Amino acid sequence: MATHAAQGHAKAHPHEKPHHPHWPLAGLLFAFVFLLGCFSVHESSTWIHIKTGAKILSERALPANDSFSYTMAGRPWTTTSWLSDVVFCLIHRGFGPQGLVAFKALVAATAFALLVPINPASPLTAVTVLGFGAIASWTGLTEKPAVFDLLMLALLIRILRPRKPFRWTVVLQVAAVELLWANLHGARAMLGVWLVLLKIFKTSMRTTQRERLKYLGVMAAALFALACNPHGLGLIGDTFAGLGTYGAAWRPLSAWLNLYALFALAGLGSCFVVLQEEFLLTINAATLLLYSLVVPAMHCAYVLAACPVIALAVGHFVASKPINALRVARWAALMAFLFWLHWTAVFAPLGRWRGYGVTSLDGALHFLKENGVRGRLFNEAEAGAYLIGGSERAVFIDERTSLYDASFAKDAARWTETLSLVSDVYRCDYALILNNRADYPARIFDADPAWRLAYADDAALVYIRRAGVDGWLVANALPRLAAPNRLFPDALDEPLKQIRLVPRVMSELDRWILEAPGAVQPLIWKAYALDRRGLTDKARWLMEKAEALPAFRHDPELMAAAAFFYAMREDDGRARILYLRAEQIANRRGDGPLHAQISAGMAWLANRRRGGGRSG
Repeated sequence: MATHAAQGHAKAHPHEKPHHPHWPLAGLLFAFVFLLGCFSVHESSTWIHIKTGAKILSERALPANDSFSYTMAGRPWTTTSWLSDVVFCLIHRGFGPQGLVAFKALVAATAFALLVPINPASPLTAVTVLGFGAIASWTGLTEKPAVFDLLMLALLIRILRPRKPFRWTVVLQVAAVELLWANLHGARAMLGVWLVLLKIFKTSMRTTQRERLKYLGVMAAALFALACNPHGLGLIGDTFAGLGTYGAAWRPLSAWLNLYALFALAGLGSCFVVLQEEFLLTINAATLLLYSLVVPAMHCAYVLAACPVIALAVGHFVASKPINALRVARWAALMAFLFWLHWTAVFAPLGRWRGYGVTSLDGALHFLKENGVRGRLFNEAEAGAYLIGGSERAVFIDERTSLYDASFAKDAARWTETLSLVSDVYRCDYALILNNRADYPARIFDADPAWRLAYADDAALVYIRRAGVDGWLVANALPRLAAPNRLFPDALDEPLKQIRLVPRVMSELDRWILEAPGAVQPLIWKAYALDRRGLTDKARWLMEKAEALPAFRHDPELMAAAAFFYAMREDDGRARILYLRAEQIANRRGDGPLHAQISAGMAWLANRRRGGGRSG
């Protein structure tokens, strides 16, 4: 009998309402999530938020029309996250990208740590579930207003969940959080009102009429706070409108990385287990699950909301154990292992790939400024946010999908098929495109005699339209023999066979190195050309210099190019190592064209080992 009583008590204990935080574990979880946030992926749309914040600060008003794109100039556009934009701008000005990344990590870490006391019976269970939840939320740990959703959601859960006698301080707390939410990320602030509505519904079933009226006062305060933003209650309509305003969120790249699906199943099952005891938490989690199925950007918020539900459900089946140094050490070791997985599977291949403070178009923008390039710019949507953040140039298109017509965005995405039409209709004078060498979309420019390549580095290519206002820059330019927009340097083979063209090739390579002093690709091309001419020692020295540059270690295209160089030198061991590293990163980035070319290169190496020679 005593045993059964003890078991019943253990099952009921997780739902005790006083929040007794276990500060050491909460501190360790905070540090874990903070590290995840510091070593995370990034969004290029952060640049638009920063530039919007700067515009708000300078004009002392919210934007009413778009001023970043010349194709949509004057079209109605504003922001529902003005306070986040201003905060991001101020932090970026004062502390740079590192400061903003640390601030974002601080916000996310605070949100997760706030939910540790929800399961006071078993803090170890709570922090373990929250730790896995943080790992599952990696797609949302970016420098965007959505990161504040986590903090606001956690604060409201802490305020509304306890079953205590009504206190008027709750009205002030709810109003303060909702007011912040409505101005930090208005498009999601209605979720706070929904939480209050759930609280009212639950309390109405077990309280007096007088107390029900008091809780209706909480709802009135929440709605008033929601309305205290520049858009008023119009934010309610934005909850499902303009969901892609700043581009799609990062998506898991493979099934084993998709922990969201695991949390969706675990959260759904946990809701059935604890529904009677935890109406507020379960209905909130179930609602966010449905919301996140429609809006992928809400995955992170759902996972956070599901964590306390899952932790409480686990408490029904797993007896609480006393916390001691050994168990805390084991938990810390588990979190260290999870962080290593995050570093290996997320940060290493994706963290330096693209987004705020990562991929830099500074070289191309410096070229445009130094040469006085003006007129109308053509660019891809993926580069639009960088250009908005890094210059005062009006862009052709960017990632704000709610601003651009669907037909226009579709035509812009198919620019490799419609370049002539697009450049004629919009009178584009120059183009800045990302240097995607494996897919080689720049072939459309190279094949069009109306355009000439004027600048290239590892990140970007600049083409000038010969009939445009900047045509004088390339009036007498010939097509380049050194192909900076190709993946492998074998494009140099044919011109290097012609004695009369060798000086021109070497001159182009030297000029390329001078124009883009921080680039790795021209060093690899120059090393390949020297090796083809028999200057093997100089080629090896130059390749060592290229591999020592930081950009080389994070760019699979550069690794593949270096692997090709070593393959042609018959250094198959080094070539294979570089091919494998490049293939691993390409797979995690979902880069099909690059993966195909790497596979072909490795197959060529295997064929040569079997005696197939150097042909093919």
